[in-house]
Amino acid sequence: MKRLTCIMLVLVMMMGAMALAEGDAPIEISTVEELAAINDNLSGNYVLTADIDLGGVEWTPIGAYAPSGESEEEQEIPSAETAFTGTFDGQGHTISNLVINQPEAWAQGLFGCAANAQVGNFTLENATVDAQLMGADVVGYAYCSTVSSVTLKNGRVTAHAGEMSGEGMYGGIVGAGMGSMIENCAAQADIVLPDGTANAGIVGGGLEMTSVVGCAATGTVTAGSNCYGLGGVSGCGFAAEQFTDCTAENVTITTGDNCFWIGGITGYAGGYPDAQYGMPVTVFTNCTAKNVTVNAGANADGIGDIVGSGFYNEQVAQANGAPFDQPTQYELVDCATDMSEEKSAA
Repeated sequence: MKRLTCIMLVLVMMMGAMALAEGDAPIEISTVEELAAINDNLSGNYVLTADIDLGGVEWTPIGAYAPSGESEEEQEIPSAETAFTGTFDGQGHTISNLVINQPEAWAQGLFGCAANAQVGNFTLENATVDAQLMGADVVGYAYCSTVSSVTLKNGRVTAHAGEMSGEGMYGGIVGAGMGSMIENCAAQADIVLPDGTANAGIVGGGLEMTSVVGCAATGTVTAGSNCYGLGGVSGCGFAAEQFTDCTAENVTITTGDNCFWIGGITGYAGGYPDAQYGMPVTVFTNCTAKNVTVNAGANADGIGDIVGSGFYNEQVAQANGAPFDQPTQYELVDCATDMSEEKSAA
């Protein structure tokens, strides 16, 4: 179903994309002002030609999330009018000193919302983002997009409680991912969550039908009580096809009480083997959790070296029936770990 909605979004944007004729030169970006002006042409093809320092800049994310309609499915599909729908090639340059302080806002990051877009090939250094939902240093919400070859150095994402905190979705590279690909990215970041929030990891936060390939994470995830979906690389990988060649190294995950689904690579993941549901069984291949420590509070549950758990929620099962009446399934192939785990007394 999500793949069909990706196709729908592509069709909606086709007329605009036709304006960029084959052979047109990409738009060069070399200053803060030119980077900010991408918001005036969200479907453009951009290349970064110089390092950019955002120090002292009140940054407005490139692309904003707005739902394409009122139904539950349309709420997941961002409007093509407000999201970044183009390409951004950083050409190996560095963007530094990003600060976003929007504790009540959704989809915050250098790029707020990217839809059917390609973003990559740059370093983001010294980035601090405060957001309520879908927060990340690089891309707050990646929908049917590819985020590749991004290195995050000294990143920090702080979540703030709000009406949708139970969904959460916070990460260094991508906060929320739907039908996307995160590949060849490396993140060194600290992710901080208050009570009652969820889906957080150092590379990606809440990922659905989003694969992660060749990514590495180092840093910390620090959560309050009553949180779930916490991982070294990602908070979750629901219905993702693959996590391949991913590494969490020198990672510490610390939680308050009553937290669950905590993993060295991801908190929870998987799909259903029946092809009719369109939710693939997630395969973890050659993933490593090295020097990963989990310090969990009282009543912790679902802690795993690579994956904390499959997804199963009794309320969701009762409301929807099959396939949600059974836990999601995942497969581990050639994965390794030396993860240590400490729990306080229940």
